[in-house]
Amino acid sequence: MRDYATVRNHLLWDLEPYRSDDSGYLSDTPVLSAMAKALADSFYKKLCPLGNSKEADQRALEKFLMINNRISKEPFEFTANNESESCFWDYFRNAFNVALSFDVGGTNYDLAFITEHMGVGPGAAQLADASSMVSKLFEGPISYSTDEYLIPLYRSALAGTGLWADAEHLRFSRFPFTRVEGGKVFFASKNAEISRTCCTEANLNMLIQKSIGDFYEDRLIKHFGINLSTQPDFNREFARKGSIDGSFGTIDLVSASDSISWQLFCTIKENDFLKAATRMSRSEFAVLPDGKKVSMNMISTMGNGFTFPLQTIIFASAVRACYQVMGFPSHCPKTQFGVFGDDIVVRQETYDFVCRMLSKLGFEVNVAKSFNTGPFRESCGSDYFYGHNIRGVYVKTLETPQAIYSVINRLMRWSARTGIPLIRTIGYLKGLVRKVLVPPSSPDDCGIHVPFKLTRPSVDASYWFKYRYYKRVTRRQEMPEPDESINPYGSGLGYLGGHIRRRDNPLTVAVADQVVQPSDLQRGFISLRDGSGRKPRYKIARDSIPWWDWPGLNNQKQSSPWDYPERGARDSPKADAWESACLATYSFE
Repeated sequence: MRDYATVRNHLLWDLEPYRSDDSGYLSDTPVLSAMAKALADSFYKKLCPLGNSKEADQRALEKFLMINNRISKEPFEFTANNESESCFWDYFRNAFNVALSFDVGGTNYDLAFITEHMGVGPGAAQLADASSMVSKLFEGPISYSTDEYLIPLYRSALAGTGLWADAEHLRFSRFPFTRVEGGKVFFASKNAEISRTCCTEANLNMLIQKSIGDFYEDRLIKHFGINLSTQPDFNREFARKGSIDGSFGTIDLVSASDSISWQLFCTIKENDFLKAATRMSRSEFAVLPDGKKVSMNMISTMGNGFTFPLQTIIFASAVRACYQVMGFPSHCPKTQFGVFGDDIVVRQETYDFVCRMLSKLGFEVNVAKSFNTGPFRESCGSDYFYGHNIRGVYVKTLETPQAIYSVINRLMRWSARTGIPLIRTIGYLKGLVRKVLVPPSSPDDCGIHVPFKLTRPSVDASYWFKYRYYKRVTRRQEMPEPDESINPYGSGLGYLGGHIRRRDNPLTVAVADQVVQPSDLQRGFISLRDGSGRKPRYKIARDSIPWWDWPGLNNQKQSSPWDYPERGARDSPKADAWESACLATYSFE
């Protein structure tokens, strides 16, 4: 195990000239001091080098049961203490139901929508071999929970699909539908103190849940203007502005995904097919690790296919209702408010009322992470102090070379963005790994990002720069010899979905005529997913790039290494600042 104490001591030594005695982010705290404090506080906040511990899992289970027991089993009743709160309740229900109501001539949740959008997701499923999509759907029993009407609903949705219907017919002739007791509770790494609670859903439930989730996302775009793929950028901009002039406040909730009451949903949602599908597909019970079955008072957990978009619709409806009560425009979340899951940004004037109404709906505001006064705001992975992103770097583990490469690259970008050198820390980490130098457009875990001035790569015949890097190994499974155990229709779907690849030529099966023979599938391999707890494997690979410092010429849309969305284009350092920081920090003999 690595010497984590030494790494932290080096970090504190580097930050010492910039740190102040302030206990928090006060109005008179220097920006550099706030940046240094943020990095020192965040560095080991999510440290979990050896994965989940039994103590962390137990704390997560206790928290999960506490939240579930806190949610009432009785029909939800909203108690209004004044006219404003009464109006809020009416506006809230109206906003929620208008967003999900039948749309004449538009997209609606029906069998056609289920057929188009149902899916299994990348994770595990109960009673299924989840190593690939083909094995999960077509090479074993399909599990379901809660309601046996999911089976005819699934079959009705498949009626006009052709290839998928044939694959399911062949699967059912060999394997049954099997009922399970409920969602299976498991734990994912969060930090050393507490794990994250999730549930493995039944396969058939997930198929319908994914279609419901896609419908919620469609209605978020149409009725709220919230696109889940781009909304974090707007939330961050709101938070940045709020940290400068106080115009916006940021709200964070405690375990929001586990706090959505099933009775709240039943009360506010009008009876229709969508409500029935939600009831049928949610897990009514949770099966704990010891086998005990617990009734679910919450509508769903993490791991459910519609949890995130549903909570976004609920909170967006609540914010819109608050705005309407207080007389503020609420039609555009790109200029007036922002909601992304439980990450909420609202006008400063509405902050208190929004928090109070969310509490009345059964949610708990995380006071320690919600801000409406002072120069600090936090939203969607960015922390702003007087308009400066002071977000630190989080370290989960340093046990593999790839994890160390990732930390080095993220620390260097932080150093370039803030102007605070971390020579001692990065120098120590650099001494723990091999000198694998890669272009800044490469993933963080494949080597150390360096500007061209720090490397002299050779060139290939096309005068592209060659380099070595660590490549994550994709597990593959050779297609078995054709026999009666193969579901050729399922394999055909796997080819079309990119889950199975041929070695020599493209798919040659006659999908249009539904003529798929096992002999057509002799050559090829299946890409397998890494199971929970499996450590990724890497190998040294070689590649070339036409221009080292700028990936825009490498058949990519990005114009610079700093335009990657996951790195935050607005808050990432400029290329010249990053290059200068690298030249001042790195020393390669």
